[in-house]
Amino acid sequence: MQMGQSWPDMFRVVQGEGHPYLWYILLRAGWDLFGDPLVLRVIALSIGIAATALLVLRAPFRIGILALIIFSLHLGFEYTVMARNYGISALVMLAIAALWPRIRDSLWLGVLLLLLANTNVPSVFIAGSLAFYRLLELLGEKRDLSDPEWRCFALNGALLLAGTFLCFIAVYPPANTAAASTSAEPLTFPNLLAALFTAKRSFTAIGFGSGSLLGPLTVFASLLLFLERPKALASALLALVCLKLFFFFVYPGYSRHVALYFILTFSLAWIEAQKGWARDWTTEKARPLLLLGSSAFIILLCMQTARYISYPIQNLALGRPFSHAEDLAHIMARPELKGAMLMIDPDTMGEAVVYQTGRPYWLIRQDRPATITPLALSGNKRLTLDRLLQQAEAIRSRTGKPVVIGLALDIDRSRSGSWDVMYHDYTILTPSSVARFKEGTRKIASLRKGGGDEEYDVYVYPR
Repeated sequence: MQMGQSWPDMFRVVQGEGHPYLWYILLRAGWDLFGDPLVLRVIALSIGIAATALLVLRAPFRIGILALIIFSLHLGFEYTVMARNYGISALVMLAIAALWPRIRDSLWLGVLLLLLANTNVPSVFIAGSLAFYRLLELLGEKRDLSDPEWRCFALNGALLLAGTFLCFIAVYPPANTAAASTSAEPLTFPNLLAALFTAKRSFTAIGFGSGSLLGPLTVFASLLLFLERPKALASALLALVCLKLFFFFVYPGYSRHVALYFILTFSLAWIEAQKGWARDWTTEKARPLLLLGSSAFIILLCMQTARYISYPIQNLALGRPFSHAEDLAHIMARPELKGAMLMIDPDTMGEAVVYQTGRPYWLIRQDRPATITPLALSGNKRLTLDRLLQQAEAIRSRTGKPVVIGLALDIDRSRSGSWDVMYHDYTILTPSSVARFKEGTRKIASLRKGGGDEEYDVYVYPR
């Protein structure tokens, strides 16, 4: 939980991890105030509650639309329960929408755009699209360039550029070189067309199936919602194109990423509604294209609500934990394992256990202890179980304590071969190495009943 011993040390440690500083600043401040790892959950939940309260108390939409937004996979789970920085983006976007008439000609808009650009990298493009929306408003008002509104816009643009620069220096150069290299796609004309007009790497994780074009087609069709509101249409289209290019050429867009676009669309609709745009989206009197856009947008919202019910709510009803990290932390707390070092493959799964225990673990791929995992191009990229046992023996000899080993790969059911467990980190299985591993260790738990991907078998070395 505590990344670095001081504020300057924290900025050094998280530089290049892939996220801007705002989320880490909130966590560090909470840690300094309370010194309890629960601040992670409390901060994320508080942000989600604030966003929900803003919707309930201020949004000018019917209860059905609000319910679809509030009880969606992203706002109801990924942006609150999962305790990630994307919830800040939702809160800031909704605050901008609610306050738009008051802040559009004040520096508060620039401050909020600066904050939005420092929640996560995709939100930089969303912040830019909101600034573009204000630019179109000013152009439509045909104001003289000497008017104070233009000066305020220039200052707000400067704040947005400053926020973009802060985001850039926080995430570049990337520390997770393996993740960055496997995510990149070459910039070619065929890839440019694929980025814009196919489902590859973007808007595939919204409930329509990873190989289906229905998702992206529905997203594009939802733009017709703004057919009578050209400023909102242009801004939403700009954000959509930028996000699709980013997701294709830099980093693929998962559910938590693409849902930011849905929040932006809702925010633009909120801003327009405050200007007197109060058409009933479901009326048959609407023109066909407007009805198509409205229907597509509602379908997208319904899909996210359905995923919320069928995924976290269903797991909760069935008693399945989303992660087994807490279960593994309880195992580490057993008296006979006091002082034991944890090794886990893939290494990234150990970070959630560190949050629970507050103790470092052994990075198998890097041969060193740590509390966070660099997804690097160097290290043990092709790991054998024999090499894993050698590391466990070295740790045992040095500490005199047992070693706990967690394997996400089920060696009892996985065939022999080379398995890519995380960003071209391979674990190699052979019948003889599996047999030697089982002879040298003792299996103490099989944690494979979770609803997420943090599942593993737990072994102790020596046997």
